[in-house]
Amino acid sequence: MALFLLIAEPALAQSIDLSPIQSLLQGIVDALTGPLGVVIATLAVLGVFLSWFFNIIDLRQALWVLVGIAGVAAAPTIVAAVFAGGP
Repeated sequence: MALFLLIAEPALAQSIDLSPIQSLLQGIVDALTGPLGVVIATLAVLGVFLSWFFNIIDLRQALWVLVGIAGVAAAPTIVAAVFAGGP
């Protein structure tokens, strides 16, 4: 047992550099929750309102789109709250 402890090495996964992937994903999150996300959400709400006004979609579908937009906007806050109490 002591021999295994002496020859133990760090796992390969500990030495992998994931910073390029992390920066790409962080850029996507920043784009969706930043000013570009606000513009996209504004256009989506405008399109949903006009579609509902001209009776292309019903109110239930329009509300689901608005719930989806709110979910995307609130996702970073929810994730930060979940992982804030971590180790």
